[in-house]
Amino acid sequence: MTDKTEQSKIEKFFCNDCGQRTKHFVRAEYSKIDSDDHAMVSFCQRLLIIECCGCEHLALVKKTQFSEDIDFRYDPLTEEHVPVEIWDETIYPPVSYRSPPPWFDDLPDDTLREISAEIYKSLQTGSHYLATFGSRTLIDRLIVLTVGDKSNFQKGLQALQDTGMLSPHERDILHPVVDAGNAAAHRGWAPSKEQLKVILDTVEGLIHRLLVLPKLAEELEEAVPGRGGGAKVRIVKPVITVEDKIEAAPKELRAVYDELAGVLKALGDDVTVHPQKHYMAFRRNRNFASVQIYNQKRVIRVYLNLDPDSIELNADMMRDVRQIGHFGTGDLEITIKTKKDIEKMSDFITASYAAS
Repeated sequence: MTDKTEQSKIEKFFCNDCGQRTKHFVRAEYSKIDSDDHAMVSFCQRLLIIECCGCEHLALVKKTQFSEDIDFRYDPLTEEHVPVEIWDETIYPPVSYRSPPPWFDDLPDDTLREISAEIYKSLQTGSHYLATFGSRTLIDRLIVLTVGDKSNFQKGLQALQDTGMLSPHERDILHPVVDAGNAAAHRGWAPSKEQLKVILDTVEGLIHRLLVLPKLAEELEEAVPGRGGGAKVRIVKPVITVEDKIEAAPKELRAVYDELAGVLKALGDDVTVHPQKHYMAFRRNRNFASVQIYNQKRVIRVYLNLDPDSIELNADMMRDVRQIGHFGTGDLEITIKTKKDIEKMSDFITASYAAS
């Protein structure tokens, strides 16, 4: 935490983290005035490093003022119009009028997260064309992850409707959003902020329902205790993260996880472990194994960075997840229930490590 000295000047600026104008400490300032004595005009610049008094978010502000840019404010006490300087203000990082949804980090697909992140970056620079076309791209990726690649967009939408994932009413709502993406890409049309909000609300709502909620419901299922047949319910710490789930795992499953973790770490001195919210990442230069544990189902799922097409898949233990949303990274999913399963999959685990 930064020491907030009494000497720090306080001014109001917009805070991206708080989402509103708040009081900020001015931590550093550089001012410069260029003047033209002959024309009797001047140009003032202020560069400020500011820190939100509430959330401690840091930003850089550039304020400029031309001496001729003034307005007049009515003073009710003196009943006079008082001149007021008009300052132009630019904040870095730029002011964002829309924040990413709170479930952003729960998107079970790296590509969706990357596209969404780029959309929100484009919003900060006022690039509504990119944000609109990016929203259409999100729908394309959602189709691939839910019903597979159907060769064209309309067939993909129809597949969503045929499988019951998209109702006729929802498809009607989605229609103008799709048209907006086409217009941005092919006809040079850009929506207003209000129209872009409708587009993003629609697309993100569909993604949340089809991809995020099912995965979070699966996590919830793991946290809810089963029926005890009248036995006394034991109050335990809520299972929220993968580390919580590992600690709460049944003895036999915990032994399998510990064995697997040991095998993964023993692959090399360069292996590091990075706990994430929903999975445990084992990394070399990049993730080579993303491990999830399911206590109710008594299974462990491991996602490896291997091409499923290059492997003869064991249908009982292996699955191609290139077109299936999941937490973690990797195109090949293996399911482990016993220590013997780890031995069976050891060659694939080693290959993923070597490729990473």
